Amino acid sequence: MSKKMGMVLVWMTVLELFPRTPGTPKWTFATGACIYSSPAIGTDGTVYFGSDDAMLYALQPDGKLKWAFRTGADVFSSPSVGLDGTVYVGSGDRRLYAVRPDGKLKWAFTAGGEIYSSPALASDGTVYVGAYNNTLYAVNPDGTPKWEFKAGDNISASPSVGPDGTVVVGSNDHKMYALHPDGTVKWTFTARWSILSTPAVGSDGTVYVGSDDNRLYAFQPDGTGKWVFVAVNDIRSSPAIGPDGTLYVGSWDNRLYAVRPDGKLKWTFLTGGWVYSSPAVGSDGTVYVGSWDGTLYAVGPDGKQKWAYRTGGEISASSPAVAPDGTVYIGSRDGKLHAVYGSSRGLANSPWPKFHKNNANTGSVR
Repeated sequence: MSKKMGMVLVWMTVLELFPRTPGTPKWTFATGACIYSSPAIGTDGTVYFGSDDAMLYALQPDGKLKWAFRTGADVFSSPSVGLDGTVYVGSGDRRLYAVRPDGKLKWAFTAGGEIYSSPALASDGTVYVGAYNNTLYAVNPDGTPKWEFKAGDNISASPSVGPDGTVVVGSNDHKMYALHPDGTVKWTFTARWSILSTPAVGSDGTVYVGSDDNRLYAFQPDGTGKWVFVAVNDIRSSPAIGPDGTLYVGSWDNRLYAVRPDGKLKWTFLTGGWVYSSPAVGSDGTVYVGSWDGTLYAVGPDGKQKWAYRTGGEISASSPAVAPDGTVYIGSRDGKLHAVYGSSRGLANSPWPKFHKNNANTGSVR
């Protein structure tokens, strides 16, 4: 092989590995309404997300529509993908839907209130989801009710499942609940204001959650307080855990915070709007997060901006997913799902690198 041909092959390999500049658009898919749902990625690369047009969408990795499933109302909930490919998602029509990989209905469970919470999937197939009738539901894999737990107010936050099967969830009644797998109370904590953040759970069972009282809390598995970090404004974003244990979380003070494992501030990154979106940590340590200023930011582990991608509307609760090929997916209030070239090859090797734990949004450590 000639030296010139060898250089061409090397360059082609580089182009194949890094086909576009990080932060540039790959494609967009337009729906009929705002997107608050956080996308999930199936094992075959299919991208699932909900929209305010009452649809659950499945897209091929190239952005082409695979199928669309109509619910009875807005889909604020983020889908979760089971091991068998079943997609679970809540809707404002008070139903939790289980949809087969081909887009056909498997079953629908009717709750007593709207479901804006995102379902968590336990290792035994139990599906946990909160509703706007103050209730956390446990649903069997066949769609039949298992048990329900009554909180003191609506549950719009999403539940998470710890390594021992403990279910943790926050409520508008200012409380954080930890429940045994049978629905009985393990421990509770009362914050100064509502808990709309979805908990992150470390491999040792430590629970991290934000609150509208401007605080990020860390709890031991038995509910004992570990530490409290105070931001300037509400924390509705859900924390992500980096490979070194750093906690990343957004706040309504327009900042992304990096907090050390001991609860001390590492750095802050200022955006141009509220950060309701939850960060995702990539395999190279890049932290991706959306902001109400309509921008998806990529921030290095040192807190410095790597790039920024502008959507056509605010990024609210939709949180990024990072595919193995480096594509970053996020929804916007411009009614589009955006696929953006990134520098990471999938998520970081950590216990909880993004909203609801992984790209399948299972919300479960196991």
